[in-house]
Amino acid sequence: MTLTPALLRALAERASEVGLPRLGAVRLDHPGFAPARTALDRYLDEGFHGEMEFMTRTRTVRKDPSSMLPGARTAIVVAVPYRGEQSPIARYAQSADYHTVMHDRLEELETWLHARLPEARTLICVDTKPLLERTAAALSGLGFLGKHGCLIMPGLGSYVLLGALLCTAPLEAEAPDAVEASELHRVSWDACGQCTRCLDACPTQAFVAPGRLDPRRCISYLTIEHRGEIDPALADAMGERIAGCDVCQEVCPYNGGRERDARVPEVAWIGPPPGRPRTPDLVELANSGNARHRSFVKHTALRRIPRRALRRNALLALGNRAGPASKAEREAIEQAASDEDPLVRKAAKRARRRRTEG
Repeated sequence: MTLTPALLRALAERASEVGLPRLGAVRLDHPGFAPARTALDRYLDEGFHGEMEFMTRTRTVRKDPSSMLPGARTAIVVAVPYRGEQSPIARYAQSADYHTVMHDRLEELETWLHARLPEARTLICVDTKPLLERTAAALSGLGFLGKHGCLIMPGLGSYVLLGALLCTAPLEAEAPDAVEASELHRVSWDACGQCTRCLDACPTQAFVAPGRLDPRRCISYLTIEHRGEIDPALADAMGERIAGCDVCQEVCPYNGGRERDARVPEVAWIGPPPGRPRTPDLVELANSGNARHRSFVKHTALRRIPRRALRRNALLALGNRAGPASKAEREAIEQAASDEDPLVRKAAKRARRRRTEG
């Protein structure tokens, strides 16, 4: 019961048919995981995780995925490209919830694999499972880790989502590793060369070094994971972003190819969420009620953001707009300024002050 090169090629063909156009595999005892485990310990020990306490709770499991699936020997990693446009919402969250879509596609892949390796046990991992998926993807040969920390895939850039299938079947012994452990980081920085566009462009200066991001300064963390007041200096730099940030990827040369979308089979794209278009209207979101909030985030990755945090984000974005506030904006800000929630009130008063003075 092994994952032979022939079986992996057939598996990759099936993956492409179900909307998973890139597939690689790496053994879980690959020595290339060691630097990533060390980096994870440093990240947590220095408190970079901020309020993401789930990172500390899952530290051990993240370093040893066989804790989730006893006997796991291999990670089969898949990648799905995404597209979108410049918006207050990051591109990956503009489509239907990738967690659900990729899980469904991986289930089809899992069924196919079990029909050929009935003794193998598997576990689907899509983001919410604690796995060093970017390292696994790089070690499996799918791409390399850029200075912004994202996986960059030749021909697709970094606008990709990752998922994995842990499997108890081992890779065939003579199958060569896609990337040797000692080569992983050298390949990364050689591929980026002297380019530091992603590091230089970050609005909040969140990178402390190539490949080292301090999430506590990152707009994605601040708008999605952070639950309290946002430091005024960081809020000033957020612009009109209310859910994530794409700046470090927007400036990356690997994302500049016009032919990129043509390389992606139509079945791979994740479509828009069902229902009416989710155009982010800051005025509406600033004072959205429970029903409006549920309607806006339903079937999207935005479900991660609580209503009060999304209202906070919308008010900060309104405060960052240039010029005097419109009538609708003034009314929304004034309504929020008397809200019972102190987090919302403070964001509204900041917006009122900035738009009045501006």
